[in-house]
Amino acid sequence: MFRLSIREALSAVDIVLATAAAGAIYLASVCIYRLTLHPYAKYPGPFLGKLTSLYGAYHAYFGNIHLDVERCHQKYGKFVRYSPNGLLVNSPNGYQDIYGQLKKVRKANSYQVHGEGNLIGMQDKKAHSKKKKIFQQGFSDVALRKHESKVLEEIGAFCEKLLENESTGVQPDGWTEPKNMSLWCNYLTTDVICKVVFTTSWDLVGSTANRTVTKTMSTVVHLLGVMHQTPLLQFHSLVALLLPHLAWCVGSLKKYTRTVIKSSLKVRDEDPSTDDVFKLYVEAKDPDTGNVALGKFDVMINSANLLIAGSDTTASSMAATFFYLSRNPDAYAKVTREICSTFSSPDEIRLGPELNGCVYLRAAINEAMRMCPVAPQPLWRQSEEPAGCVVDGEYIPAGLNVGATIFSLHHDPSIFDDPYTYDIERWINHSTDNDDEIEKEKEAARIKMLMASFAPFSAGPRQCIAKNFALMELTLTLANVFWRMDFKKSEGAVGKVGEGAKGRGWGREREGELQFKGYFTSHLEGPFIDFKKREF
Repeated sequence: MFRLSIREALSAVDIVLATAAAGAIYLASVCIYRLTLHPYAKYPGPFLGKLTSLYGAYHAYFGNIHLDVERCHQKYGKFVRYSPNGLLVNSPNGYQDIYGQLKKVRKANSYQVHGEGNLIGMQDKKAHSKKKKIFQQGFSDVALRKHESKVLEEIGAFCEKLLENESTGVQPDGWTEPKNMSLWCNYLTTDVICKVVFTTSWDLVGSTANRTVTKTMSTVVHLLGVMHQTPLLQFHSLVALLLPHLAWCVGSLKKYTRTVIKSSLKVRDEDPSTDDVFKLYVEAKDPDTGNVALGKFDVMINSANLLIAGSDTTASSMAATFFYLSRNPDAYAKVTREICSTFSSPDEIRLGPELNGCVYLRAAINEAMRMCPVAPQPLWRQSEEPAGCVVDGEYIPAGLNVGATIFSLHHDPSIFDDPYTYDIERWINHSTDNDDEIEKEKEAARIKMLMASFAPFSAGPRQCIAKNFALMELTLTLANVFWRMDFKKSEGAVGKVGEGAKGRGWGREREGELQFKGYFTSHLEGPFIDFKKREF
């Protein structure tokens, strides 16, 4: 039997103790440096955030990072040190300095979690700009016109389903059973993006067979939100060990993507004239070489992006609009009156000047996106070598991260009066022909200031490439719903799902305010809405 001598045993203990002591000294040195000598040491912020990026990952995991950042800005001010190498800024100027055009920042290293070739995560500006031009073509104004009929077809099926009852039968006065709109909006937007990009569909609105895909996408978004906040979780093998269920969903989403791509290729083989976004990407040419611009891996990974970005985010904005309009009768009445007086039938609801002129509809959507931004987390940027950059008057040394949250910007009381109240009138220019020029200029300046601080799709060269497509889908869907039916908040406890209530914690106690989980994108529960066919 093997035995250690007393001297050998003591030596082993000494090694363990020495290693532990060295580790403790190292950690203490790191903490002291981060608290006293680090370039960000002068900025206030949560104590644990100054020491470790796991602080942000913790709040991202539980979905309240947007609220914690808001609490920090209220406590510490405009500049908040939220992680050892991360400074948050809450001001319109700061936001534009970080995310605007020609700024001396790049996407932070945390974006590498999206994988090589992924448009969202690309750090090289020139490479990103070149690839973005290709992907933008699928959502240009010309493309929107081409996609419109496909979108309207899916919206028609959606409206029919909203007026159906699946189990309990028709309620008194013809109202439907409660519908969970965070789910139904996700079914619609997923069907739409599949049809537009791949000319195929899972038919989530019409069938229950594939609806688990939306849960899978939500879980992937949850995982990305956690990984974005700390470099410790940017190794996929470590994530698979610590968060196996979340990591499994990433693989599951890849399988879903392969399935829809195979289905799209089959459709194209059967009908070579098929014209969709996927075809555009597959056939895109490099303008410099004339060769195929995107490899198979590029097409696949960015197709997965489109499935999430083109469904999850738009669905959140749509469900939020249903939530707030069902609780604000004055706004509901104005949008109803506007839609029903502008269009004499749903067949007339198309892209064009009439829809663009529905200012209350657009105000209702804008206000919902202000209250519930689709990207609530800090979107980190890294100050570029060698000189660093300046953000709202503060110098950011090269290599350090700086960012902002759209949620805090959208709830800044110096910009948005009564920021926690849903008020569509704030977006309406109330000047009239009878007002003098000073009043007209003042009102125009007010609207301009709001728009300068309104960034639901981010800003600058990295803003959402499908912004106009999302707005098209939102306006067409809501205009059709308003023309075809009435809706209201469901009665009883189910009608309160998703809203704030006493005892729910900081930032979640305001009744009538939609609550959501702040992952990489926003995750909603509810609202539950009843529908009834409109009688004219």
